Amino acid sequence: MIKINGTIKKILPTQTLSGGFEKRIFWMQDDDPKFPNTFQLECWKADTIMLEEYKVEDKITCYIDLKGKQFPGRDGEDKVTNILKCWNIEKDAKLWKKI
Repeated sequence: MIKINGTIKKILPTQTLSGGFEKRIFWMQDDDPKFPNTFQLECWKADTIMLEEYKVEDKITCYIDLKGKQFPGRDGEDKVTNILKCWNIEKDAKLWKKI
């Protein structure tokens, strides 16, 4: 489990893929003031509805699992893809309170 804090930058609609598998992608920028990173995260299946409670610019904490998959590339060389799978989101008012 990995925990990251940041701001929602984009929320895409839920996608239905083959076999009825659903996923929803969103972008989150971490709270590093000097070198911020933007991450693409995915919610799968029943977790896609979590994003209904949030909007762009909300400050959140995400709990994620790092997923990876090896697959054959078109050029004959094996490739690897990595996914940040979000399984919980929290909005923490104390964490983001302005001083």
